[in-house]
Amino acid sequence: MMNKKNDEESLPDIETRVHIKRVIEALLFASSEPIPFSKIREITDTIFELPPRIIQNIIQSLQEEYHSQQRAFRLEEIAQGYVLRTLDSYSSYIELLGRNKRSEKLSHASAEVLAIVAYRQPITRSQIESIRGVDSSGTLMNLLERQLIQPVGRLEAAGRPTLYGITNSFLQHFGLKNIQELPRLNSLEPV
Repeated sequence: MMNKKNDEESLPDIETRVHIKRVIEALLFASSEPIPFSKIREITDTIFELPPRIIQNIIQSLQEEYHSQQRAFRLEEIAQGYVLRTLDSYSSYIELLGRNKRSEKLSHASAEVLAIVAYRQPITRSQIESIRGVDSSGTLMNLLERQLIQPVGRLEAAGRPTLYGITNSFLQHFGLKNIQELPRLNSLEPV
């Protein structure tokens, strides 16, 4: 185990730390997808190999800077990665920017199946259909194509049906850090 003095000796000078901070900031601005911590570390290691806690401190200092400077965006950890997001108070202006763009909203059936998968994962198609009471194969295909769900294994039963679960794209789409951030529901049983 490294003692504190050796640990401090292995840290870069202030100029290098500032450069690493700006590189992380550039990565965040360049990506519309959450960047995993491991990818940030891989890139910053090409400059200077830092302990993970130092990189975390740099990311936290960026978060604090954006907040203290009252920027129009914030640095968030979602879908096991870091991403810059516009503050909610500016959402009406962002909507004006994208007003003419066609957005593909989830159909009622897709939203229903997606909720069932999210709350009951891993789950098979037949289990979904028994909850909904209707065929869900087309809806499942649509959600697979949109990469909101994915096969996560096979059920140890006759026919070995596919088990489905949510993806990181799902977490990103709904702005969740992880599955535990889903709102709690008492039941998904039909009313």
